Amino acid sequence: MKIIGYIIWAISVIMLFASCDKDWQNYPDGYDTQYYTAYDYVYDDLGNPVMSNRTISAEKSSKELIELPVKFMAEIERDYDIEVRLYVRNSPSFLELLGVKKTPGQYSTPDSLAVPGIDFRILDSEKNVMSPVIADTLTYYSLIFPKAHKGVKTLYIEMLNNEDYSNVRSAWLSLAINPIDVSTEESLKRTAVNHDAGNYLVYSISRSYYRRLDIR
Repeated sequence: MKIIGYIIWAISVIMLFASCDKDWQNYPDGYDTQYYTAYDYVYDDLGNPVMSNRTISAEKSSKELIELPVKFMAEIERDYDIEVRLYVRNSPSFLELLGVKKTPGQYSTPDSLAVPGIDFRILDSEKNVMSPVIADTLTYYSLIFPKAHKGVKTLYIEMLNNEDYSNVRSAWLSLAINPIDVSTEESLKRTAVNHDAGNYLVYSISRSYYRRLDIR
C-alpha cells in the first residue's frame, strides 16, 4: 500500500508541474522578461515596512554615510545579467513634471541644484566610489544584478562638504527616467520605465521610485 501511495503522489506532482508549465506558456508575450525595481522598504512609526517616495536631508559637512537600498524583483533567473539604473535628475523639465518647480526661478538656477562629484558622491555596496555614466542629457549609475537574481543592493551617499554655497542644494535620485504618471494604465507603463535593454525591460514602482536629497 505504501508503494501504491507513493506512485500516486509522484504522478500528482508530475501533473502539477506539467500544469504550471502550460500556464506559464499562456502568459502574455514579454511577461518573463519584465522586471521591477524600487527603493527598498522603510518603516513607519509602528515598525511596519512600507514603500514610499521621500526626502533625505543631510548636512554638507556630515561624515555619516546615508544608506540607499535599491530592491530588484524577479522570479526567474537568466543566463544574462540585468542592469538597473539610478538616475540623477535635476533638469527643469523633470522638476516641472514632478510638480516641484512651482514658483518662478525655483530650482532653475545652478546654485540650487546639487551635483554629483561636487556636492555628494555615490558609493557601491562595498563603499567604493561609483562613476556616473553621462549620456546626452542623462546622468545615471549602473547597478548589475547577475543572472537576474532578485535582491537588494545597498548604495551609500557621501557628502563632499561643498562650501561654495550657503543655500540648500537639491538633487533627485530617481529609478525612473521620467516622473511616473499613474493617471492611466497607459501613462503608467510609459513613464515607469527604468531601463529598456531590448531583450528585457525594467520598470520602477511609483510608490518608491525617487529620493529627494536636500544638502544644507
